[in-house]
Amino acid sequence: MQSKWSLYVGRFQPFHAGHASFIRALLAEGRKVCVAVMDTEPDAENPLGYADRVALIRGQFPDEGNVRVVPVPPVAEVVYGRNCGYGVRRVFHKGENVSATAIRTGRETPEPNPFDDPEFLTSYRRVAERQYEVLAAHGFWDWDIVHPAILIAKAHSELSEALECFRLGNPPDKNIAEYTGGEVQLSDCLGVLMGMEVGLNLHVSEALLRKQRFNVGRPQRHGGKTF
Repeated sequence: MQSKWSLYVGRFQPFHAGHASFIRALLAEGRKVCVAVMDTEPDAENPLGYADRVALIRGQFPDEGNVRVVPVPPVAEVVYGRNCGYGVRRVFHKGENVSATAIRTGRETPEPNPFDDPEFLTSYRRVAERQYEVLAAHGFWDWDIVHPAILIAKAHSELSEALECFRLGNPPDKNIAEYTGGEVQLSDCLGVLMGMEVGLNLHVSEALLRKQRFNVGRPQRHGGKTF
């Protein structure tokens, strides 16, 4: 079976360390990467020609067996149909803070924010996708039972079961004895949320980091909450 590729579309004006970091993150996953370079008309925001950008990419990724470069017209959106056979996802990587606009205009790229954590997001997403696949394989993502209200109720149910475990002294779990019942039930709740992130195309893990950043500046107990 012919291997499938990850498609990476961009203007690459210029191709910089952030783009290279993105490609390396995909290669580290064992992917092959097709870099689709938009063949834009030269202007102030697009000073480099197609050949110039290909040369920059090839300078860092000469192996055409793993990184292929192809031209595409200027892209306004990426669209796909239902059950198209491929996915669309965000890839988190260490160099995503690098800005091509900052490079072109001579401005400094801002320092990475300590609450940005691409390693966490990449690992979380990988586990979340596996969680979704396991649940889907066992019928828990059939279309008649995946309404957000039902999924949220399921998460509530897992929390209630965790509460009952702690009420009973949190004994070992009946199925996975090396962990307590409370630990396993809380993990089941997290599993539901992970499945929702992938199945409903949500960005909960990203929102968690942004909310952490927001909470740093809030007053003690967020303005007087009792708990």
